[in-house]
Amino acid sequence: MIRILSGVLLGLMLSACAPHERPLSLQKCTSRPQLQQMQTANWLQQPGIWRLRQTALLELGSHKIPLEGLLRLDTQNQTARLVALNEIGLVMFDLQFDLQGQKLLRAVPQIRKQPGFAAGVAKSLRRIFLSPQPAREDQLEIYPDSQHLWRPLPGGRLDFIFTCSGELRATRQKAQTGNWRVVYTDYRTVGSSSIPQQIRFADYRHRVKLSLWLAEVKQENE
Repeated sequence: MIRILSGVLLGLMLSACAPHERPLSLQKCTSRPQLQQMQTANWLQQPGIWRLRQTALLELGSHKIPLEGLLRLDTQNQTARLVALNEIGLVMFDLQFDLQGQKLLRAVPQIRKQPGFAAGVAKSLRRIFLSPQPAREDQLEIYPDSQHLWRPLPGGRLDFIFTCSGELRATRQKAQTGNWRVVYTDYRTVGSSSIPQQIRFADYRHRVKLSLWLAEVKQENE
């Protein structure tokens, strides 16, 4: 497993087929959320500390790498720590990251030797859980089945796509600084928050896809 992961990460980043961008499945709106709700009500923008137990599938071309992970997410301080396990429960790496950078606390030797591994994983997880987030300055566009908050970027734009009920369904960036999408689905109520149980990330420029299934979600004070 370790040899497969290190070899794939080293050899396939440039040769894998780009992930296919599937259209979002959205229902036509009969009512719409308030603008303020979209700007501030996303669970990732609410202060709290979450513990997420998840299974993951990393896809690079035809190579599929199953993983399990324990993520501690502090949305107030915008920090996170991921402990990733292989299929038999051995720790493969322990990664801490925030908005500015990351630190690989421990890893098996084959992973530690891979240049850029920690930065690449942290960058993907940062886009999923920490940044970017909707802001009050974002512009509003209304569609029959969704509402978008968006902001211009050099060479493109960044969109936050909301369902009719106000749930964040996707974050989509297509610009000079990156071409990627995060899709959040299967929302369920946990405490006072609505949490997606499945998250799919695709980096179209670097040809990487990461799917997460949340097996357990807890707030740290529970």
